[in-house]
Amino acid sequence: MTDLSTDILNERRRYSAAAGGGVSLPVAGAIYWACLAIAGTWMEPTQWAYTAAMFSGAIFPVGLVLQGVFKSPFMKAKSPLSGVTTAAIVAINLLWPIHMIVVWTAPQAAPLTLAIGMSLHWPIIGWGYASKVCMAHAIVRVAAVTAIFFLAPQYSLVGIPLVVSGLYLLAAAGLSWESNRYRRMIAAPA
Repeated sequence: MTDLSTDILNERRRYSAAAGGGVSLPVAGAIYWACLAIAGTWMEPTQWAYTAAMFSGAIFPVGLVLQGVFKSPFMKAKSPLSGVTTAAIVAINLLWPIHMIVVWTAPQAAPLTLAIGMSLHWPIIGWGYASKVCMAHAIVRVAAVTAIFFLAPQYSLVGIPLVVSGLYLLAAAGLSWESNRYRRMIAAPA
């Protein structure tokens, strides 16, 4: 007989395996941020901030399209824990009034606020997937973008998006590894 915490951990692992770690979403995020890094080479902060805000909604649809390519059917994976993911997404979207104030009044800070604000759901989704990678991604991301913003602010429009894009790709690789590991654990005889 198992206890409740073991049952929940096993469900979290099963959910990650079924969703393929949701790998297509961080890949979509990497594409979005890479495009912003390119845009940062020629756009002024105000243009960049409006562009970043306007196209941020493209991450989810691109992630949906990439599900098959990366074998990460996160929308088909069902779990009693999947509601926590929805709550996390709703929570990060509650920051948009703050982001818009930054875009309108201090657009040079938009790379920092967007990079941090759009990472707040990672620990929660990571809990749902029993993922240490998600927690590491969020912590490293916040530290890296904060360092760039304060130590090399002249590179914020390119450096922050470039670093976030790279961290997304590393997270995708880590999530793939974790979900495959959980898949093997589940398939192994007890």
